[in-house]
Amino acid sequence: MDIKKLSLELAAISMIADAAKKRKDELRSQLQGHMDDIGADRVKAELNGEVIAYVTTTKPKFKWEVLNERKFVEWVMDHMVDEVVTTVRESSREAILNKFTYVDDVVVDPNGEIVDWLIGNTSEPYLTTKFHSDGREKLRDAFVSNSIDARKVLEIE
Repeated sequence: MDIKKLSLELAAISMIADAAKKRKDELRSQLQGHMDDIGADRVKAELNGEVIAYVTTTKPKFKWEVLNERKFVEWVMDHMVDEVVTTVRESSREAILNKFTYVDDVVVDPNGEIVDWLIGNTSEPYLTTKFHSDGREKLRDAFVSNSIDARKVLEIE
């Protein structure tokens, strides 16, 4: 398959995935409303009289939310000091680490000293799909008119 066809199919799948997520969210909201109305926490999804899935409302889980991190740390320091770990603020990590450099595959700190506790690596490249201004609409129209066969794109035979 050539690059043009691959990029077109990737764009098509991206559009389908976005539309499917939107519709899934709408259906979840509608179904939850109906389930709430009748007091159900589980319903069957059937196709031709056969159960193909169950949709269940999960039970709510209790979760703590710390409103004041400083006061929480102070409390833990007073009651369980061994549970406190000194750390660098996440918001400062990147700025601090950007001060280091590689020189001949060796990490060097801002003062020119060699550092053996740090290493750098490069992430793998990845693809993103960003539609041109009316690209989604044109793609949707191509699906509707069957000039792009969704079954072939999705490899559904």
